[in-house]
Amino acid sequence: MAIKNILVAYSGSTSSKTAVKLAGFMAKKYDAHLTGALTWAPSEISTTLRPYANAELTTVIKRAEKERREIIRAEFFEVLEMPEGERVHWIESGGDVDYSLMDIARTYDIILMGQYDGTRENRNLVPNPGMIALNSGRPVLVVPKIFPASSMNDKAVLAWDGGKSAARAMNDALDILVTKPEITIVTVGESSNEVKARLERVKSHLATHGIESEAEIVPRSKRSIGRVLLEAVKKHDAGLLVMGAYEHSKFFEDIWGGATNSAINSAEVPVLMSH
Repeated sequence: MAIKNILVAYSGSTSSKTAVKLAGFMAKKYDAHLTGALTWAPSEISTTLRPYANAELTTVIKRAEKERREIIRAEFFEVLEMPEGERVHWIESGGDVDYSLMDIARTYDIILMGQYDGTRENRNLVPNPGMIALNSGRPVLVVPKIFPASSMNDKAVLAWDGGKSAARAMNDALDILVTKPEITIVTVGESSNEVKARLERVKSHLATHGIESEAEIVPRSKRSIGRVLLEAVKKHDAGLLVMGAYEHSKFFEDIWGGATNSAINSAEVPVLMSH
């Protein structure tokens, strides 16, 4: 997948600022268009006061929310350190913070988002990366809240379980992986001839795109798959984790935990996810 049209969700939150910094770096690296997106739902105060508010109060609340969005828009270009122009854009959409972003994302190559850091004050402006990865049909690159550089290092871990989501993530990440000289394909579980053969097919597929890689099988033991993958990232000093999102249902992972939620919430490097 060629990266020529990048979308980055920006709400003014700490992690969304980090995502914008990385998005700016990627736009330059891939000579891509970059669009900042703000989606929103009604604020908590608007929802709470709606049954009691007269026309004058409703107008005041709507004006305040509009002014807040205008401030966020101006902040986006300040954080990005690029002016709006032919290749740098801005888009807004109201109604529902997640579903509006899903709809917008479908006409972009990739969407960057910060790890979820919504609070009571701003959660109507902060979309959930898991929801976007699950429902947008586009790859989502989730950037940690604390990410010291505007770039990723030249090492990557590709999580492989042989499933649909892992295959989609791998192919969605090809334009990024081709720039990485060190890639490790990681499968979690027991070793077998069948598993080794699958990994060889993955290596061969990547090689047809000019991507060299190594593969390893990591025993799960009593650790969660998410924990094992994050440990593999640290072991290989990787700057990127590529993985399929929600092989189990999101409901299952929200209740019992899972690799996707672990990666979204705990990773110290960007995580590219597809479903």
